[in-house]
Amino acid sequence: MNIRERIHRFRRRFLLFLMVLGPGLITAIADNDAGGVATYTVAAATFGIASQFLIVPTTMLLALTQDIGARITVVTRKGIADLIREQYGIKISILVFTFYFVVNQGVVLQDISGLKAAYGLFKFPWQIPLIITCIILVLSVIKFSYKRLQQIFFLLIGFYISYVVVALIINPDWVAVFKETVFPQKIKMNFSFWFSIIAVLGTTITAWGQFFVSSYINDKKLSIDQLKYERLEIYVGAILTNGLSFMIAVAVAATLFTKGIRVEGAAEAAIALKPLAGEFAYVLFAVGLFGASILGLTVVPLATAYVFAEFFGFEGSLDTDFKKGKLFYMFFIVQIAVGMIAALFPAVNLFQLTLYVDFLNGAMLPAIFFFLIKFSEDRGIMGDHAVKGFSSIFLRVAAVLITVAVGISIYGKIFKVI
Repeated sequence: MNIRERIHRFRRRFLLFLMVLGPGLITAIADNDAGGVATYTVAAATFGIASQFLIVPTTMLLALTQDIGARITVVTRKGIADLIREQYGIKISILVFTFYFVVNQGVVLQDISGLKAAYGLFKFPWQIPLIITCIILVLSVIKFSYKRLQQIFFLLIGFYISYVVVALIINPDWVAVFKETVFPQKIKMNFSFWFSIIAVLGTTITAWGQFFVSSYINDKKLSIDQLKYERLEIYVGAILTNGLSFMIAVAVAATLFTKGIRVEGAAEAAIALKPLAGEFAYVLFAVGLFGASILGLTVVPLATAYVFAEFFGFEGSLDTDFKKGKLFYMFFIVQIAVGMIAALFPAVNLFQLTLYVDFLNGAMLPAIFFFLIKFSEDRGIMGDHAVKGFSSIFLRVAAVLITVAVGISIYGKIFKVI
């Protein structure tokens, strides 16, 4: 094969990759929503870059679980929620959806809180801008097509570049950073440290993310021929999203952690960064928080709407008009409205409320992994695309590790040992 043929082949494959681009990347990046940014920030301020100790296995787990979900959806042309209803009946569907709706509403509260904090960092009177933003989000989801909304999602992902720039501005000793990530030396690896590690893991691999990547792929109508390119996109997305979380941790660890400054959220971190890294770093951190909040505030309610439509057999697609997909869009609107109303009460600490969301999210993950394993290994469902061999073993190991991590996390919250 000569050079011209190689270039032509590469261009063809790259164009095919661009055609499937979207679900894996958007889902993975949206895991780094306002709540995720807050978790990475607090963990890094407390334990430094050692808070990213499990970044490699976490990346692998994120990619693997979303890969399995994508394979199930492309092969069956059904979302995970569709299969749960078909295989386990309406009662199990109602139970799973009830927990799922409550968990996602909590995540929406997190993202509303992040948006509120971002406006505060820009010194804006936040009430009116918050209401206007929520109205614009609702109208955009109702009026825009799948393709147009995906373009907006890509635009929002661009906001995360600000965290990379902050890390580069601070310019820490990168050799020391990578050494401390792999072999933590500067902290005491006690229960609080491991709880922090589990929190970082939990905010990366979410219950809503497992459903959303499946539903979003189904809405995109990918074929089996495109599956290998979609799987590649998922792995690229997993690497990119954890690369961004790493940069957040680097920026915070090199400034707040080294100065012994502890914070309780991303907004506090931005304020604390100002005298240490300058006005530009402060603005960039605020911009990143704004983008993360908007992306999460759009994707998470959509994840709820998708799953409702699948569980109960209603029309559910971004290419469906409001009249035909009324219930689909109403679930999106309700979650935004509840979050907005709660945020308008200044005394309500929405980040504190999400401690209960962490508990429910943790409780859901083992069940979701159970469904992924059952569906992906069932030849009656997957045919020749059934997961087997190393992938099957790895998925089971991942499920066990996540379940153990969740159990420890729940134990820590119930008995307040952190």
